[in-house]
Amino acid sequence: MQTSAKILAAFILVMVVSSGRGEAQAPPAATVTALAEALKDSDADVRRQEAWALGRIRSEQSVDALLAALRDTDQDVRKQVIWALGRIRSPKAVDALTAALKDANNEVRRSAAQALAQIYSTGGGYPNPNPNPNPNPNPRPRPF
Repeated sequence: MQTSAKILAAFILVMVVSSGRGEAQAPPAATVTALAEALKDSDADVRRQEAWALGRIRSEQSVDALLAALRDTDQDVRKQVIWALGRIRSPKAVDALTAALKDANNEVRRSAAQALAQIYSTGGGYPNPNPNPNPNPNPRPRPF
């Protein structure tokens, strides 16, 4: 990637972080596409930062590029990609994350388990199979 493209990617990262306080608006499709293309950069740090930015954006449009980046040779990039997929909570990522549970690196496996837990947690598109509206059905009175 050329230096000007790296500067542009860093600028996009800063914009994502500064605008991402709370629930951010959906970014333009061109921004997501540019970040997804940067996942193919030769520099592992750039790929890792772009995966982080895509996770912050939480765009369903980036899932396919992130799934392709799971085959990265750098373990830190794979961990960041897995984190991003967990934040997006896309059901499309479940099979790839399940396969990542067999990765050679222990930290990658742990990240994959956490991402799957995020996807299957409430709010992830899947209903909780055992909802418990009252976590303590027999509460004791306080002793004061």
